[in-house]
Amino acid sequence: MTAPRALCDAASDTAHRVAELLSSPERVAGAARSAFAALPSEVPPPAWQPASLLLGHPGIALLHTRCARNDARYAATGHAHLAAAVAATSDAGPAAVGDLLLPARLHARAHGGYTRLLARSAEVHAAHVGARVARLVTRRQEHGPGLAYGDYDAISGLAGQARGLLAAADDGDERSARVLHDVLGFLVGMTHPVRPAEGDGSQVPGWWCAPDRYLLPRDRTEFPGGDLNVGVAHGICGPLALMSLAYRAGHRVPGIRDALCRMADWVVGVGRADDRGSQWPGLAHRPRDAVTAVDPGFCHGRAGILHIVGRMAAAGGSTELWAAADALARELVADFDARTPFGYRQVLPPSGTSRPAPHRVHHQGLLDGAAGIALALADYADARRGAAIEDTAGWDAAFLMS
Repeated sequence: MTAPRALCDAASDTAHRVAELLSSPERVAGAARSAFAALPSEVPPPAWQPASLLLGHPGIALLHTRCARNDARYAATGHAHLAAAVAATSDAGPAAVGDLLLPARLHARAHGGYTRLLARSAEVHAAHVGARVARLVTRRQEHGPGLAYGDYDAISGLAGQARGLLAAADDGDERSARVLHDVLGFLVGMTHPVRPAEGDGSQVPGWWCAPDRYLLPRDRTEFPGGDLNVGVAHGICGPLALMSLAYRAGHRVPGIRDALCRMADWVVGVGRADDRGSQWPGLAHRPRDAVTAVDPGFCHGRAGILHIVGRMAAAGGSTELWAAADALARELVADFDARTPFGYRQVLPPSGTSRPAPHRVHHQGLLDGAAGIALALADYADARRGAAIEDTAGWDAAFLMS
């Protein structure tokens, strides 16, 4: 299928227009704080977290480093956001230091520098994750089975944190490699079946989430027996992706191959087919289909779907997938609004009868906001023109996609 040149140009142009709106770290921070503060009190607000890869300056730096491939002046802007992120880690604590690794590494590969920052960040990150693994091992020994999503997931758990360890280990950092192997060992153990003490004696997969560890009371009410999440963000597909990446890179621990098979077989087994293709169950209380149709973001909206479909189309050459990607890119380009602070607004799902309709909020970040949308559009345009996946990928390691 011939690449639609005008659409590719429009997607690239939109990505760079977003980068311009996000060019000043100080202006971005101020606009984000104002946008979130203006939300109604009944809306659980997103947070401005300046040191966060998913919500703050590090994710925005990824966009400018990406745009610097075509325009070198964006490199300085990426550095400015990284500097703002480094300054913010003093308040955010050691857990945030790992969020510097991906943007600093990608910036260094393209423009040099950051040797001391990468070395020190890898050291602090490895120590933090190593201590967390040790605590989880102790908890499992003392309390038996039952995890929380945040123990192992891709957003705030071991799967996401270990992606930084994997990158540092691949660059020769021995301490990161040792802690990565500890993480992999824990995740392998997590795939073995367990019997919850409060259950009926039946075995469940070891990543079973215990109801007493839910963060939201409504989850304890809706899932009194706990649950097993199949997703990437908070479910078993996060560890599955991380362990697959580690295995392919040569970081292997005893039992990892069997663990990968157990996870993959379970995911396949809980899927179902209908007239739309393969489907997997989600949480019943979040009307995501309706939100996805209007939300432009990466996590819950069309930018994430565009990136996945585009990667699949580039790998397999499917004309149907490229047509779907074209349609999504066309929608996202049309959604851009230069009158807004960041070009795009996140759509928050309804929450009960008090908020029957979605609420829109200006959002700057990689996960739900303008930076992630722009990166997806930039990658779509290059891939649609025929660029190899390895020439566009890198930033999506934040989502365990590379």
